[in-house]
Amino acid sequence: MRIDQPDGDNDGRADTAGPPDTANAPGTSGSRDVTTPSAPNTERPVRIARVTEHRARVDAVLWASAIDQAYEKVRGIERGTVTPAMKRIEAEDPGRHLAGLEFRLKERDRLAEKAANHLKSNPELSYDQAVSKVKDAIRYTFVYSDDHYTEGVQADIERLATRFELIDLRNSWPAAEYKGINTRWRVPERCQIFEVQFHTYASFEAKQFTHGAYEKIRNPVTLRDERNKLQEFQRQVSVEIPVPRDVSDIREYP
Repeated sequence: MRIDQPDGDNDGRADTAGPPDTANAPGTSGSRDVTTPSAPNTERPVRIARVTEHRARVDAVLWASAIDQAYEKVRGIERGTVTPAMKRIEAEDPGRHLAGLEFRLKERDRLAEKAANHLKSNPELSYDQAVSKVKDAIRYTFVYSDDHYTEGVQADIERLATRFELIDLRNSWPAAEYKGINTRWRVPERCQIFEVQFHTYASFEAKQFTHGAYEKIRNPVTLRDERNKLQEFQRQVSVEIPVPRDVSDIREYP
């Protein structure tokens, strides 16, 4: 976002006072070789500082307003389109359920933080576009029993695909630190991305239990030794999770 710097009262050159008229000064005999040094120009740095401060205030106000509008738009898509569809899909199979539905919409401040990261990497994006790229602005989790997991996930992916566009599927059951399947979908004609995770009861509990460790691992200020210990903690928790039968049949996409 650019804000044109207001024109100053000069063209950027330092103000220079002309030499004083000493023709009639006592003892000078009309000589003009005595001059008064020009005063340093302190106005320009002050003016630049004020413009910079003003620009920062305007940017902050515009950013807050844009995020508020974008957040309301995302919430409207969640309430009006995605959550009703997810509840209809849930009703089609009583063998599993949506967990943590109260957390389906990311908090405004976290949404703003992630949108800001998208804008940093791609300044040409609008605020709405940056927010729409936040992959878990809206998120859901299906939880299954171990013996119903693979066939249940496959059936729910097919149900979702009749309503939304699949853009990403990651099967992390072979991974050492995290067990589950994460998918991302796009709402047709709205461009908003949302996330659906698929867990067993054990993998869901493990994800909740290790969430604090996960947040510290992804924090760039976390020291390497601490990060290594946290990753080892996640591996110790994940190794205890039973792997559902035939889960490798669920292929990654794209």
